[in-house]
Amino acid sequence: MKRVRRTFSIEDKQKAVFDYTTGKRSVADIAAEFQVTQKVVYSWKTQLEDRARGIREDELASEGHHPQDIRRIIQLEEEVKLYQQKLAETMIHVDLLKKLHPSYQQLKNANGLDEIKRILDQSKRRAK
Repeated sequence: MKRVRRTFSIEDKQKAVFDYTTGKRSVADIAAEFQVTQKVVYSWKTQLEDRARGIREDELASEGHHPQDIRRIIQLEEEVKLYQQKLAETMIHVDLLKKLHPSYQQLKNANGLDEIKRILDQSKRRAK
């Protein structure tokens, strides 16, 4: 007996991938809901990313950009996205470290690197 291949709408895939990438649900939960393997959910993510990249390429081409420029623009946009993610992670780490530091209240209200350095230097001198 032949097994029927199921298909899922773009909307279903987008919702599943969105829930996964935002951390609302795990891949295992999503896979169980759709009765697919986790590998399928990861492939949906890749498909949607490729689809979005193709749409972006079409937009840039319709604006009259040269194909080499289109590839470079997309590469730079991806780099910016990675830097934004890294910056967000770093900001979280800094906030956590500030909360763990004994001079937290002063650090919390600090407005710049110089002021933070001054506060940290003072607390080091007091610790000695």
